[in-house]
Amino acid sequence: MIAHDVELPPLQIEKLPSGLTLLAVQKRGLPLFHVRLSLPAGACEDPRGKAGLGHFTVELLRRGTRRRPAQDVDEMIESMGAQLFTDVSMEEGALALTVPAELSERALDALLEVALEPAFEESEVAAARRRTIAALHSDLDEPSNVAGRAVVSLGYGPGHPYGHPAQGFRRDVDTFQREDALSFHATRFQQQGGLLAAVGQSTPQELIELLKRKLAQWESSWPGRSQRSALQFTALAPSLATRAVIIHKPDATQAQVRIVAPGLPRSTPRHAEAVVANTALGGGFTSLLVDAIRVDRGLSYSVSTRLHMNRRAGLSVFSSFTKNDTLRELVDVALETMRAYAAAGPTQDALEKARRYLAGLFPLGLESHEALAEQIADALLDGLGLEHLKTYRSRVLAVTAEQAREMAAELSPARDGALLTVVGEAEAARRELNGLCPLEVRQLEEFA
Repeated sequence: MIAHDVELPPLQIEKLPSGLTLLAVQKRGLPLFHVRLSLPAGACEDPRGKAGLGHFTVELLRRGTRRRPAQDVDEMIESMGAQLFTDVSMEEGALALTVPAELSERALDALLEVALEPAFEESEVAAARRRTIAALHSDLDEPSNVAGRAVVSLGYGPGHPYGHPAQGFRRDVDTFQREDALSFHATRFQQQGGLLAAVGQSTPQELIELLKRKLAQWESSWPGRSQRSALQFTALAPSLATRAVIIHKPDATQAQVRIVAPGLPRSTPRHAEAVVANTALGGGFTSLLVDAIRVDRGLSYSVSTRLHMNRRAGLSVFSSFTKNDTLRELVDVALETMRAYAAAGPTQDALEKARRYLAGLFPLGLESHEALAEQIADALLDGLGLEHLKTYRSRVLAVTAEQAREMAAELSPARDGALLTVVGEAEAARRELNGLCPLEVRQLEEFA
């Protein structure tokens, strides 16, 4: 298969003296305008004992500004036929709007007002606290949610900047006050390290001029430059032996299974080899683990492996679920399959399927205004640069069987020192896993 490198649309990048990066992308066709503001306000910035504060603060932005109450903010957004998108990842907090092209200036004003002039009214903070706690409590009813939260908490470990879910924990959220949101906003919503992106029909230069003009009008609303302590990212080292943590969910008839090991950061120069090796193992519908667990034995409908690649660290995670009485069989088959794959690597056929799948899928992720802004912004903020996007397909197609095998061995969730996490009925899980590795039982509420 011959795949041409991706040709990005006309764009312009400019870094301001304030440290804010401007990105302008021209996308002809649909008469739309998209704006995205990405700021260094991700979950890794949550203060100690305040897990979830970044997510809480970003969600509160839409609940009123210094100029208008929450209802009027909603009406301002809806009057443009738009929805305000907010998201908090490990690294960044983001807000975005997509509107008809003729409403570009209104959209920029609305986004900057919401982002830079939040009111954080006491009543809204209290209501948000109640909603967040209720949502975290309801997560306990869904074992897959608990497993996902446990992967982050246990995989990175206590004290690591990535070592908690973005939504935080109930015990921390319960302490959130207006002053916490104000402090987080003042120290994290900085131009330094941020990026403002616009995608529209105008030329990149015209879009840059629009962004600069609007930023000048809102300059006084930006929080003042603030010094904050640098985050400490230590290397993730696996323990000397595989261990299991069982998270007790009373009366569960099925068990959620995760096998976790240290992975790679998103900035790794071996990104292509990693995603190809992972796709052949468990990243697609025709992968090796799907065949071994779902097709050949019918142990589960859902089987996958995933690389959690954050900016400065990552995890390699196997995920599945099964009935209580087939838990050991599923774990044994998963470990056996992953260990064999780590030793031999993918077959030529599996390698070719993985490369074709990734190369064919990639351009689809750059088609919309929203996807273009997010993908290019992330590539710039993560330090990967535009070449990461332009050459992605050719790099994926160039991955050799030996490179994939070496990466499979390095990233295998089945290697010694991995963490097996099971969410299910503790006694049933203990019986099934008896003799496999040291076991520890934890309570469900610890991960809410």
